Amino acid sequence: MSTAISPFQEEQSLKFFNEINRHLGMRSRDRLVMLVRAVLLNVRRSLSEDQAALVGKRLPRLFRKLFRGDKQCHEAQLSIKHLDELVDTIYREDRKSHSHSLFTSEIDTLNAVILVLNKLDRFFGILQLNVFRYPLMQELRQAAIEEAV
Repeated sequence: MSTAISPFQEEQSLKFFNEINRHLGMRSRDRLVMLVRAVLLNVRRSLSEDQAALVGKRLPRLFRKLFRGDKQCHEAQLSIKHLDELVDTIYREDRKSHSHSLFTSEIDTLNAVILVLNKLDRFFGILQLNVFRYPLMQELRQAAIEEAV
């Protein structure tokens, strides 16, 4: 298996980050990457090892690194069934780092989570893998419909 990044994957990764940045208006590329990492790590924590492996295979190398996180500090698996549980977990963890918080409110966190997950699906098809709990999938689909209207 080749570990080289294809030009297509690199282009898709750049487009992904540019679209996220366009919607969120973040000034720092580092903060943007940290935000995507926060979403990916918590999604990862909500999946079984097999489910996480499926998602990891779908993602380009940069995103796999963000998705896996630091192997030394894997936290306990989460049982996330609903979007609000994922948002609450991410927001609470973000509040712990007062010096460089990524989110200003739970609504801000909700909007960012929906945006990141929908863009990850658009660019890399992660939601088609059917590894997320049904209620969470339904809530993400509904949010995408509401955003399109």
